[in-house]
Amino acid sequence: TGSAPLTAVQLLWVNMIMDTLGALALATEPPNDEMMKRPPTGRGESFITKVMWRNIIGQSIYQLVVLGVLMFAGENLLNIEGPDSKTVLNTLIFNSFVFCQVSDAL
Repeated sequence: TGSAPLTAVQLLWVNMIMDTLGALALATEPPNDEMMKRPPTGRGESFITKVMWRNIIGQSIYQLVVLGVLMFAGENLLNIEGPDSKTVLNTLIFNSFVFCQVSDAL
């Protein structure tokens, strides 16, 4: 759209959220003895399963639709007017992105 989508501070927040949620997901999973009994994954094999691909693609499409609608039609849909309407819309888009990331991790 001609301007940077995220400011430096917003990028730091996104990085912190993504790292924290990933670490929590790994740290809160209980130990499983069955994991040690499985054979290792070969070099040519994919360790991302079909279910994982489905979830990744589904969440990507969902986020692209939500954020795309907000970016290109948000002012009209939400009736945001005034001199600071672009700032308000960008804040809404960023918050929606963060909520999508949090809901994805849950």
